[in-house]
Formats: sequence, structure tokens, C-alpha cells
Amino acid sequence: MKTTETYKNSTPEFLWTTSDIARFLGCSERQIYILRKQGLPTIHVGGMVRFDPEQVRLWIDDQNSASSSLDERARQLADIAATGDEDNAACAAADLAREFPATA
Repeated sequence: MKTTETYKNSTPEFLWTTSDIARFLGCSERQIYILRKQGLPTIHVGGMVRFDPEQVRLWIDDQNSASSSLDERARQLADIAATGDEDNAACAAADLAREFPATA
């Protein structure tokens, strides 16, 4: 059957369980449930939840890219806020406080 052959060729050799991915990430299984709510990709097989290692790695790379973009934005706002220009500094400080409340 052609569909089965296509499916077999496009799937990984094995899928990770929750404990496999927790071990890979070095975190608890509870944290994996939290990450799933944040978009960690899953595959549902019957009543089981499994993870495609390749999709997990891509998701992690995306998370790192988004995080570094936010870090760069925070640095830019902090630099502007530190300038002597009162108008720009006040706006940047307000943006920094709004977008990154933990740094304010």
C-alpha cells in the first residue's frame, strides 16, 4: 500500500515518551506537561502522547531564536533609556517596563 510506505518513510525510527524527552531536556516529567501547554509538539497515538525527536529539536531552536530576539529588544530599549535625550529615554524606559516587567 503506497500510503503506508510513504508514512513509514516519513516517520522517525522511534518516538520519545514523556520520560524520554524529560531525560533529553534534563527536567521533570511535570515540566514536559507545562512545555506541551506552551506549544511543544506532540503526536497522539491512541491514548498515548509521543514526541518526534526532530520536531522537538526544531521547536527548541525556535524557542531559542525567539528568546534571543527578546533579549536584543530589551538591550535596545535599555540603551535608549540610558541616553541623555529625555523624550526618547522616557519612552524607552516605559516600553522596557511594559514589555519586560521583570527588568524594571
